Amino acid sequence: MTATFSKLAGANLFAALQDPTFDAGGGGLSFFTMLVQTLFALGLVCGLAYVVFRWVLPRLNAVRPSGGMIRVVERVGLDARKSLYVVEVAGRWLLVASSEAGVQVLSELEAGTAEEAAREAERLRPSFGSDAAALREAFGERLSRVINRKGGGQ
Repeated sequence: MTATFSKLAGANLFAALQDPTFDAGGGGLSFFTMLVQTLFALGLVCGLAYVVFRWVLPRLNAVRPSGGMIRVVERVGLDARKSLYVVEVAGRWLLVASSEAGVQVLSELEAGTAEEAAREAERLRPSFGSDAAALREAFGERLSRVINRKGGGQ
């Protein structure tokens, strides 16, 4: 161990690493064994991330329709901590603001107009299903809008 430390602590670390008799304390593990262990660990981490993002997180913050009197129709994030909600409560449509300061009802919307706007928004919202061409087209359209918005519409 002290010989290994003296080689590593010496001025010529590169020469010590090129020495075929040099053993950095790996217990004789070959490069291939270390590569297999690293790939196994990477696969384990990726698999765990997949399980978390695919099954765990959707179940933690899933909005399940309750079939009750309250329905969140739309949510728009204004900032990291500020959002606007359109909420239907017992036939009344409310515009609600949410922030770190609390929740506040901004206005009550007309039920007929709000329902019509909700149907129109749902009609315009892309539903991809298995149609890859529609997915590519919608992605390209949104990407161009983002680029035009950031570039000042040039």
